[in-house]
Amino acid sequence: MKPIKLILAALAGLSVLAGCQKTEEDFVDTPQNPAEKPADAYTITLQASKGAETKALSLDTSGATDRLNAHWRSGETVAVYLGGTLLGTLTATADGTDATKATLSGYLTTVEGVQQGSELMLLFPRAEWDYTGQDGSAPDETGPLATRYDYATATVTVATVDNVNKVISTTSGANFENQQSIYRFMFKMLGNSETVPVKSFRLKTSRQMLVRSRVWSAGSWTDNFGSIDVTVPSGTLTMPYVSIRNTFASPSSGTQTDLYQFSVIGADDALYLGSHIIPNFMEQGKFISAKNVIVEKAKVVESSDQTNTAW
Repeated sequence: MKPIKLILAALAGLSVLAGCQKTEEDFVDTPQNPAEKPADAYTITLQASKGAETKALSLDTSGATDRLNAHWRSGETVAVYLGGTLLGTLTATADGTDATKATLSGYLTTVEGVQQGSELMLLFPRAEWDYTGQDGSAPDETGPLATRYDYATATVTVATVDNVNKVISTTSGANFENQQSIYRFMFKMLGNSETVPVKSFRLKTSRQMLVRSRVWSAGSWTDNFGSIDVTVPSGTLTMPYVSIRNTFASPSSGTQTDLYQFSVIGADDALYLGSHIIPNFMEQGKFISAKNVIVEKAKVVESSDQTNTAW
């Protein structure tokens, strides 16, 4: 029975691994207080809009098909970069009549290198671009998907730098574009289609181009690729939601597909394995629902050799 014990320990290790991700406290950004302008800081104010698929996110289940609604929420934050340098953070004030529009205002605590014609990169909703630590919760405008994982970017060009009044203006407003899609999964047992409640799962793809994090440096993004782990804080979920950026560059013609591979820890602490083909994944800013991901319980085969086990 020794080999069986080793395998069970390995299964438990997968669950523990999924639970040892960065917690929310690791990523909390501290927005600047507009009432307390830092010494030598420059004020910047601009108008911003969000595309139809861009946040804040709330799930609308009232129609024939579920959809994600998008709007600005007052108090949301936007990081401002020049090259690889974080200059400051802007705070949104939503338009009272059109929630897809907002005024962004705040201070740049450093303006080194900023001049007329400089291109500023704006990142929503926080300064760190990181997809790890997701909990599978459904979209909600104040939930983790909207406030931490549904990234959108925009660029603006500096029009003037007023060194006397310490004010920076831009040539235009900011039009934000979503940089990933929101996925909804439901896992079903092979053979009887029974729903598998999820404690945690790991996702990888055959193309291995899932983005775990991104770093802005020297005017471009550097991607860190790898699997995405989702851990439910307590209990189980039957339909976990995940923010996913898949960047596999397939040919421009024809249907773009990828094979998504899942390792699931169910309510019974058993390991389930499965895969699902996802079409048209390259178009970011979509809501993709895969409610029939077929999985089966991993088979453990006892070996006659006490030093080896086979899956």
